Amino acid sequence: MFPSSSSLSSFDHSTGTDSVAGSPSLQKPSSSTTHHHHLSRKKKLGKPVGSKNKPKPVLVIDKANKSVVKLVFNEVPESYDVIRTIVKFALHHQVSIIVLNASGTVSNVTIRNSHYHASPFTLYGPFKLISLTGTYIHPRSSFGFSVSGIKEQCFIGGVGGKVVIENGVMVATVIVNKF
Repeated sequence: MFPSSSSLSSFDHSTGTDSVAGSPSLQKPSSSTTHHHHLSRKKKLGKPVGSKNKPKPVLVIDKANKSVVKLVFNEVPESYDVIRTIVKFALHHQVSIIVLNASGTVSNVTIRNSHYHASPFTLYGPFKLISLTGTYIHPRSSFGFSVSGIKEQCFIGGVGGKVVIENGVMVATVIVNKF
């Protein structure tokens, strides 16, 4: 009788080799990767032994505190007055605002004349808005600007009326508190 197919070969788990029945000298060659696979250690996941959870600082937000400081970016679309848009935003949210800066292109700017009795005058552009700063504390506002023209002209002054946007302008403001 012939031996069954299951008894023809057996796998020796201790050596990782196959031996053919009746012929112990015929063994399949072992590969070195087989041995490395069993010997490699996996890195333990998680916290190291002995580590402790450190307490995190508690963040307290007092709803009664009206002195909230928050950074807000407003984009003003073309043909809008940037000053009026800032004031409307402040009135709508009932906050005081500090304008940190603005960038973009304006089509015209109305400048407050430095002479006390002189009326404001308007410069027609386009101008690159270099900076726009100011405050709106209900009901008063004060804004200053600097713009540069096409022929490298630079104008600096106080806003005496409209600052009309030619292309979209991004305005960085800080909300100081509610009024």
